[in-house]
Order: sequence, then C-alpha cells, then structure tokens
Amino acid sequence: MPSLDEFLESLRRDLILAGVEAREIGTHFETLSREMESMKIDVLQNYLKKQRKSVAHNRGMSSIIKDRTKLRNSLLVAGGCFILGSLLTRDKFSALNAGISSLDGMVEGFGESNWRVLLGKKISVVPEERISPQVTWITLASFNKKMKELRERAVAGAKLGTLVDIIAKLKNKCG
Repeated sequence: MPSLDEFLESLRRDLILAGVEAREIGTHFETLSREMESMKIDVLQNYLKKQRKSVAHNRGMSSIIKDRTKLRNSLLVAGGCFILGSLLTRDKFSALNAGISSLDGMVEGFGESNWRVLLGKKISVVPEERISPQVTWITLASFNKKMKELRERAVAGAKLGTLVDIIAKLKNKCG
C-alpha cells in the first residue's frame, strides 16, 4: 500500500501530464480554428470562380450561336485537336477529351469579360456591362486582393465570422 506522500507524488505527476496534454490539444485546436477560418475564404473564391466560368461559358455559347464564323472556327479547332491528339497518343478517349476541352475553352473564351463582384445579400460575379449603378460592386481583381488579406488575417488568428459576415465586411470596405 503506497504512502500518502507517494500517492500525492503520483497525483502530481498525473496532473502535470494532463496539463501538458491539454496544452497540446489547445495548440491543435487553435491550428484547426485558423485553418477553418481561411477555408471560408477558399470556399467563397471557389464559388465565384465556378460562377464566373459558368457565366462565361453561357455567354460564349450565345456568342457562337449568333456568329456562325465563331462556330465554324471553334469546331475546326476542336476537330484539329482531336486529330492531333489521335496522332500523338493513339488513344481515342484522350484525343476526344483534347478536342472537347479545346472547344470548351474557346466557348468560355468568347464569353470572357471584365468581371465585377456584386456585394448584396448574396455575392455573385457578373460581366461589367450588366452592372446597374444602384448596386455595390468591386472588380474581381480587387475582390481577390481583399480575400488574400482576409486569409492572412485568418491564418494569424483573426475570427472572420460567417460567410454573411465576410460579405458584410467587404461591403462596408467597398460601399
């Protein structure tokens, strides 16, 4: 049977060990918290990137439908990529993928514009020519710059809040 001194010494060692483990958990929690805050920025940027690509693709399709020369040229380039891909890889699927990718890239290219980020209840990216003067907006480049600044703050430990809070902060800085 251990003496009272031995028991207290054992208890003291257990408490020291528990304190060390608690500090390690706290450090891991802080790291995860910072990563989660910076992920909010990534989610917002990826959402707008996909939205921009979709709008550009739709605008490009409209452009091609209106202009038969663009349609012909796009199909010729896609066919050329398919043929070249077939010759180089001898793989029909890779060649078909190359042809479709080139066609998709051209369609998206025809729909490119100077992009603006609308800051309202929701955030969205639109072509410059579709902006009305009553809305708050910033250029896509400015938006990406501000997102980089927010990501740096998040990594440093700042709490950004929800995505709605982030949009409100952007609106206050730009509006």
